[in-house]
Amino acid sequence: MPQAQCTIGVLARLAGVSPDTIRHYERIGLVPREERTPAGYRVWKQSQVQYLRWLPAAKRAGFTLRELADIFRDYRSGVAPCRAVRELLRRKIVNLDAEIAELKLTRRQLATVLTRWNQRLRRASSKEFVPLLDDLDAVTSRAERRANVHMKWRHQ
Repeated sequence: MPQAQCTIGVLARLAGVSPDTIRHYERIGLVPREERTPAGYRVWKQSQVQYLRWLPAAKRAGFTLRELADIFRDYRSGVAPCRAVRELLRRKIVNLDAEIAELKLTRRQLATVLTRWNQRLRRASSKEFVPLLDDLDAVTSRAERRANVHMKWRHQ
């Protein structure tokens, strides 16, 4: 039994996205480029809706549209992308752990600055100007920390 086909409008409604989104997804390979009917309409199999329904959760998990397009292309071609998908997710977790560590360090630095500001403001009168923002120089960015480590390594 042939699978039901739908126009871009029907596919968009079923997937909960706009027709323009479907066109964009088609351009980047998330959904396959479909042939046009003699009347010029593109028609998709309703099974394409599944790819579109996977997208929100996959994007929340950190997958990029490009990564998903590659995964879906493999899937549609009969190549099992399961291990590659697992490896992508593993790397995303490693990257998240690194980001969390960076955020914790930044939080500690900001807490130290806040403690310093609290002490300085307790000693100052309410009309006195206290140059607080100067203390933010003590807060380093990830790029600055990397550059410092790189410079130390080069000088050893």
